[in-house]
Amino acid sequence: MTYGSKLYKQHKLMNMKLVVFGAFLFLGVLTSCQSIPKDFKAPESYYIKNTEHTWWAKTLAAEIKKHPDQSGFVPLASGPDAFIARLASVRKAERTLDIQYYIWHDDLVGRMLMHDVLQAADRGVRVRLLLDDLNIGQYQDTLLILDSHPLIEVRMFNPFANRKLRFLDAFRFSQVNRRMHNKVMIADNQAAILGGRNIGNEYFTASEEENFGDFDVWCFGPVAEESSQSFDLYWNNKLAVPIPILNKRELKSTELAELRQNLEGAKAEVQKSKYGQDLENSRLMKQVHERDVKAFWGRAKVFYDSPEKVENGKSKLMLNQITALPIRSTKEVFIVSPYFIPGKKGVDYFAKKSKDGIKVTVVTNSLASNDVSLVFAGYKKYRKGLLKGGVDLYEIKPRVNVKARKSKVAGSSGARLGLHGKVYVFDRHVMFVGSMNLDPRSVELNSEMGVLLENKDFANHFVNLMTTELPDIAYKVTLDDGDLRWTTREEEGSVTLKKEPEASFWKSFQAGVLSLFVPESLL
Repeated sequence: MTYGSKLYKQHKLMNMKLVVFGAFLFLGVLTSCQSIPKDFKAPESYYIKNTEHTWWAKTLAAEIKKHPDQSGFVPLASGPDAFIARLASVRKAERTLDIQYYIWHDDLVGRMLMHDVLQAADRGVRVRLLLDDLNIGQYQDTLLILDSHPLIEVRMFNPFANRKLRFLDAFRFSQVNRRMHNKVMIADNQAAILGGRNIGNEYFTASEEENFGDFDVWCFGPVAEESSQSFDLYWNNKLAVPIPILNKRELKSTELAELRQNLEGAKAEVQKSKYGQDLENSRLMKQVHERDVKAFWGRAKVFYDSPEKVENGKSKLMLNQITALPIRSTKEVFIVSPYFIPGKKGVDYFAKKSKDGIKVTVVTNSLASNDVSLVFAGYKKYRKGLLKGGVDLYEIKPRVNVKARKSKVAGSSGARLGLHGKVYVFDRHVMFVGSMNLDPRSVELNSEMGVLLENKDFANHFVNLMTTELPDIAYKVTLDDGDLRWTTREEEGSVTLKKEPEASFWKSFQAGVLSLFVPESLL
């Protein structure tokens, strides 16, 4: 799976590419009879309920008994902790692994995790791997090999009909423009990881070039089973196509063994690195081995879009499900959204909250830290309105000083930084952690999922972590006589800038020009 290090951009830039390829739409006539396979029968399968004798069930039993009708949450703010949680989930699984992701890179982190998934299957664990086809399907040979394992099944969600010349699917724009953005890993129907991270070096601060500040929660108890129910809904949907249906290549008998050897080499490379050694010696890994993972406990519920949202756009939106709940902020709303396009209604909504005496804080990407200039183009025109409405606005810096490299958000590598976590906190009591950005694409087009949880200590833990680190890792955006200003803390002290910080001419040009071609509703 040679996926490359920037595949997430393909999704956000896809609209522009399709405009460029519009000149070639006449080729669609030649391929108009092509569509995703429909004359196949994928066997239905469902999560296994009787996992009470597994390692995970036994480890969690006492705490679950102490907290009836509640779920446990472990915050995964740092990249290494988030990777450890995934490794531990896979390594300790005994019956099932259900894994659903938008991106899975072919880098050291991706290969090491895939190695452990393959090992789990070797010891008898049933593995169901569901991946969105946009970024991963084009690297289908490795997935086909993986699927040849008797206990691993791989399905691609909303696949492209044209497996090589994907731009020919432009005539199916309304279909291929909708993607499965869900992210979840479930072990033995007992432990689930939900949040913003895909699988790749940059999501776990393991890259030397670019890393994302992200956030997940490791969940135990009822949330795990609710996640399993969501997974089954997507797994058994007609848009989840088995990889052998899409890739008809005949495999050689040696290819699975060769893949296993390749993955073993990748794992060995990680283990030799400082990053790998830090993983094995970490406090969280020690807690796993000692069956003593520290968790917050509280009421929680998993929310998710129906796969029909991707299939035909006709489903009850996840955001509407959440906003229909009796959640009423009276003191504070704290928003972390890497791609943030509130629209005029959103600006008015936050202004009203502020007018009512509610503190509203928004943390998003700056132009320099944003990996997709097109999205920033949709956001920047709302900044002054947000500030005039009383919103505290922060934009993440692309580089941080040496002191800030000790932060859980930025990591210690010194690589370029971008924001990727999606967290929404209400009165430091209720919070939502998931895959959903506050932008039109997440709300209207892509399928999303996440967990809404109640725990004051957990919510305070997150907000305090962010507010402590923001002066060093972000610019506070303000207005001065109608002009934008950016203030941050560097090693020499407080610094205020009068123009878009650290943004190259090319990025600024992209943000301006691209906004002329793509409607906000597609961002």
